[in-house]
Amino acid sequence: MAITGNKGEWSEIYALFRLLGEGKVHAGDADLNKLDLYYPILNIIREESKKYEYKPNIEQNIVVIDEDGNEYARISMDKFMEESTKLLESIKGASERAFEVSDAECFMSQIGCTKIKAPSQDKADIHIVIHDLHTNMTPLLGFSIKSQLGSASTLLNPGIPTNITYKVVGGDMTDQELEEINAIEDHLPRMQALLDKGYKLEYFKIAHQTFKNNLLFLDMCMPELVARCLVLGSMPGLGTSTKEIVEKVAEENPFGYTGNNVIGFYEHKIKVLLLDTALGMTSAKEWNGHYDANGGYLVVKSDGDIVCYHFYNKNDVEDYLYNNTRFDRASRTRYDFGNLYRGEDGEVYMKLNLQIRFKK
Repeated sequence: MAITGNKGEWSEIYALFRLLGEGKVHAGDADLNKLDLYYPILNIIREESKKYEYKPNIEQNIVVIDEDGNEYARISMDKFMEESTKLLESIKGASERAFEVSDAECFMSQIGCTKIKAPSQDKADIHIVIHDLHTNMTPLLGFSIKSQLGSASTLLNPGIPTNITYKVVGGDMTDQELEEINAIEDHLPRMQALLDKGYKLEYFKIAHQTFKNNLLFLDMCMPELVARCLVLGSMPGLGTSTKEIVEKVAEENPFGYTGNNVIGFYEHKIKVLLLDTALGMTSAKEWNGHYDANGGYLVVKSDGDIVCYHFYNKNDVEDYLYNNTRFDRASRTRYDFGNLYRGEDGEVYMKLNLQIRFKK
């Protein structure tokens, strides 16, 4: 049976081929530029129905070892680079959402791969033993792979748990006004009508207790801070990039920070949210602070280069996430948000849905 996948899924196989072809991975800066700093790759471990290890040797070959310790294949690194180049062109040229790549599938069979996405219980897409030239350590690390070759991927997935409830303030809304605003189909015009009538949204609560607890685990003011960022990202005329929104919140300074670096205060808190979400935290499972993707991020750029955001360089990972994410709006038909409703107390409320997506 032929293997099919979307551009993001095929990017994981591309990353495997390319990393083994180069035998190293370069660090990236906050704007995805490749730095001179690189990490030699000592081993890549991939586990499907069986576990295989891929080890570069001094003869510029990749030695494939099966789970019993036997040599399964020995293939030149140049061949891995050749196959990665062909796969990159196939991914770029694909017009369908899910597609086959017969050449890549043939090569996968030679190296013990039967699936384009290795099964994983955590956020790590690939496990690599790297040589950290700064510490001289050789840890086995899990990395999450993000690709610019397909559609923009999500950092924080939307769902009912990420709904945040706001109270409508600024006057006593009549039932007729409520119905008129709800009758507006598109989200931004609906929000504009709310503003035009002199109303605004004030954070009320995060209804899903697990998500609220996870945010409190990060910082006691995180629920309200996230709620403020979300409502700004939902309003017309304002940008949705994380950086723009946080700068706007810092101008308002809702928590009354009186230090010299007000923007830095809010940036730091949001970077904590982004990093923990990137490396393990979800909205519906209790967060204990343990990172699944304990190595960091690998990004497949649109030109095929791969850059690494190693958790040892924590500030670089945070800056990458901060500069390359945005607050997005999920489908209102799926998560029951965006409608005004009157509560049992007679007040009017609206739910907004939190989703954080990479810009590309």
